[in-house]
Amino acid sequence: MRITILGAGNIGLAAGTKWKAKGHDITFGVRDPQSQKAWNAINIGAKVTTFQESMTDAEVVLVAIPFGVADEVLKSIDVEWDGKIIIDATNPISVSTEPFESAAEAISAWTGSADVVKAFNTTGVGNMTNPEYNGKAIETFICGDEVASKQTVSTLAQDLGFRVVDVGGIENAVMLENLAKLWVTMAYKLGKGPNFAFTLVER
Repeated sequence: MRITILGAGNIGLAAGTKWKAKGHDITFGVRDPQSQKAWNAINIGAKVTTFQESMTDAEVVLVAIPFGVADEVLKSIDVEWDGKIIIDATNPISVSTEPFESAAEAISAWTGSADVVKAFNTTGVGNMTNPEYNGKAIETFICGDEVASKQTVSTLAQDLGFRVVDVGGIENAVMLENLAKLWVTMAYKLGKGPNFAFTLVER
């Protein structure tokens, strides 16, 4: 697939590296194509350009920039969002989403697109790079309103090595964002460190 990743930070670079290895066409959109982050993306063999230019022919767009700048960046891009699947991997850890319930709903409003899937936000970059614990793949929880788009995102998540759990419509994104806040609190504020993940057990 033709995937544009907005942002070449840790999460975007980890996803782009693995998707590139799976044969996807990866383009990074960045604020400064001469930055160190941009060069890191170039080094994996991806194309790197401006936010605007990166949207050309994109089928899937991964929003992997800090939520605090997402409003500015997305509104600066002049593109027809219809027909593009938007994956929201952002977390409003210290930024309000008001007047929206979640970052995902904010991104839907800012782009005018109902085709937003929340994914990849409930864990850290180490688990994005290696989502396996004791031989078991950990989950990425996804939600969104478009069934076909969630199927596409599920396939891309499996390419990253995740087990996918669909938790319903976009109105549930706020719960995934709160789960991310819990993970960050445990990992960094309570000193557990990043080498753990939330997972499901079933019988």
